[in-house]
Amino acid sequence: MPFSRRVCDHPAMADWKIQQMTKASGWPLSPDDLAPGADFNARLEGGLVPFHWVCLAGKAGVVKHMLAHGADVLDHTADGQDMLALALRSKDFQTVMRVIDQLKAHAAPPPTEAQQKQLTHTFRQAHTNAGNRLQQTLKDWARVHKAPLAPGTR
Repeated sequence: MPFSRRVCDHPAMADWKIQQMTKASGWPLSPDDLAPGADFNARLEGGLVPFHWVCLAGKAGVVKHMLAHGADVLDHTADGQDMLALALRSKDFQTVMRVIDQLKAHAAPPPTEAQQKQLTHTFRQAHTNAGNRLQQTLKDWARVHKAPLAPGTR
């Protein structure tokens, strides 16, 4: 069976780790869409955007892979949601922190007051270290951008 041109354009798909990551993620379309060199922010069939999907699904390992290979963390959905909002909806701490760390690296503004409250509320029952890391990250982000912390955020 011949390979499609797209697979040939992404020889790294032969990499076993990427194939396993794709299977484990539950990605509903072609594995080629997650290969290094793919446009992770492109709208695919049915309007699905790979990076949006992994943020919303809380797939921290795939988020890390996509960020390392060019995913745009500053992207927004068609209805205006940012990647932090999608990651927050997943309620996956590692996904949220990967997105936050990348946003900070891009000098993006800190989360809105509503997002800060939602972050604090969502992870209030998390392990103490996770909660502390989140609070420190929010403080550092606000300090760097000289933005006020939301009331009730430590």
